[in-house]
Amino acid sequence: MNTKMKTSKQAYVNWLLLSLFFSYQYLLRGYPGIFTSEIRRTFLLNAEQYSDFGAYCMLAYSFLQIPFGIALDRVGIRRLVLMAFALCVIGQYLFSHAQTFEGALWGRTLLGIGATPGYMSALKMVADSFCEKSCGLFIGLTGAMGNLAVAAFEPRLKAVGLAHQDWRFPAFDLEVAGLLLWIACVLWLRPSPSGSKKTLPPDTKDSSDFWKNLLHVAFQYKVYLYAAFVIGTNILAATLADLWGKSFLNAKYNLGEQEAVNYVQWIQIGMLTGSVALPMIFHSGAKVLWGIRVSCAFLAAIFGIFIYGPSTLPGWMVQALLLLVGFFGGADILACTLGAKMSNPKTSGMIISWINSVGMLGEPILEKWIGKALARNWSGLLDEHGLHVYVASDYESAIGVMFLVVCICFVLSCCLRRKAIAPRE
Repeated sequence: MNTKMKTSKQAYVNWLLLSLFFSYQYLLRGYPGIFTSEIRRTFLLNAEQYSDFGAYCMLAYSFLQIPFGIALDRVGIRRLVLMAFALCVIGQYLFSHAQTFEGALWGRTLLGIGATPGYMSALKMVADSFCEKSCGLFIGLTGAMGNLAVAAFEPRLKAVGLAHQDWRFPAFDLEVAGLLLWIACVLWLRPSPSGSKKTLPPDTKDSSDFWKNLLHVAFQYKVYLYAAFVIGTNILAATLADLWGKSFLNAKYNLGEQEAVNYVQWIQIGMLTGSVALPMIFHSGAKVLWGIRVSCAFLAAIFGIFIYGPSTLPGWMVQALLLLVGFFGGADILACTLGAKMSNPKTSGMIISWINSVGMLGEPILEKWIGKALARNWSGLLDEHGLHVYVASDYESAIGVMFLVVCICFVLSCCLRRKAIAPRE
């Protein structure tokens, strides 16, 4: 990378628009988690069925990361993002207006497809158009903007839904906001090779060269190792924040619905802080590895407290633990930074999307696993609406898989040697 190359003003505008797209689709992906009880009552769902709202969305999101990453390299950011952004808005509309469970799932699946290039388009823009010294910082800021949007708007959306006694009502505001942001991208998103520190050679689209790069990325063991670190940090925090955190807090600590939503926002605040602070603290190759080890160790300790600790913890302590879950969950930025450093203009989209794809695949698997575990351990209790009631012990048993995952990732990070993370020329 050329450390003397300046970042153009248009590159900053492009990054801001792409980061806003990422923030918007991030908020949409976690929307069902804001209204767990209300959505379950609307469609009369048990825990396993409800988990499909997260799983279907994230399966589409995960599996399409690699094709969309290839398309970013070959088709371009602007055309792909405009199409994907439109699918996000349409998917949210179909989900919020569906009259059947199946119709709502179609909307969530379409939303997952549209959300796919949100994060990696911003990361590709940073990797290709920003000077090296600011690359890690802006990768972190991209993640921070998504967390800031969720932390700022989820409590407000919950309050609006409770005020109108309808979880569908706040969805209209999100649809209007999405349309306005899409128009802004049409007007001002102008990715240009002239604004990049790297220019592609004339034979970039040669098919043999493309397949050679694809196979090279596919057989890079470091790509899968970095993806495992994404699962062991960010995905654990995201699964708790997006889908199961509110209901777990309700059952374990006897919180009200609005209070539980407010508590979960501490995860997002932590992720916002961690995604910026961790790349600044652990910025070089060896320090990045230590950052991942420290993050996994802290997350293992915190999940141990949540699973095996008492339900009488004071509120401030629960909030502090959730804040730390988010903070160390931001360590996925360290893995993505390593991925960006080992890339070149022909493979940056491929590498970032491959890490994202394998890593993000962990979220629907975890969401579905927890839903199945809750349904399997259901004690037979029903509420006044005829819905299954899950108690604290059910949730503790179900989220035990998170503790196991982060322990495995900690062991992997300890086994990784310093020279193994050196960037490839």
